[in-house]
Amino acid sequence: MKKFFQFNETISGKIFLLRTLFIIVMTIPLIIIILSWWTTVFFDEMGISISDASSIDQSNANKFGEELGQKIAEDPIKYFKDVLSNTSIIWYISFLLFLIPLIWFGLATYYKRISSIFHSNRIKMFFLFITIEIALDLFALYFGGISFWICYFISLVIFLFLVIYNSPIGEHNG
Repeated sequence: MKKFFQFNETISGKIFLLRTLFIIVMTIPLIIIILSWWTTVFFDEMGISISDASSIDQSNANKFGEELGQKIAEDPIKYFKDVLSNTSIIWYISFLLFLIPLIWFGLATYYKRISSIFHSNRIKMFFLFITIEIALDLFALYFGGISFWICYFISLVIFLFLVIYNSPIGEHNG
């Protein structure tokens, strides 16, 4: 198990693809935690408990949604400060307990694949790859629109290169 999180050895394109799919599976508990947190926050804002959730009808939910939208529009910073200050430390700890291994496993996966393709310059290429991916993500989020799709396409081409390209290393150990 330890070898999956270490930044050494190499992996093939097939294993890279399988590990990437496993990263997607590893995000499911994180998504469940986020949805549970948001549900708890909204129920707290509505002033009801989860056991009273069955008593909510559509008109009350719509009324609450409109009031909440107005509250957020009036002062979004105050609203989100209130939400974050009313969140218990357990939510933050559980979020980090699932997020940190996910990021670590993902970075180790990319490092192992980049090591198999660019063995002599693996560290430089790994940091270059991470820098390019972060820059593409930030550019896409900042500008949006068509630039989002262009950045997404560039990231997809890089990913496909990492999956398809034959590495000069014959035997992979990672």
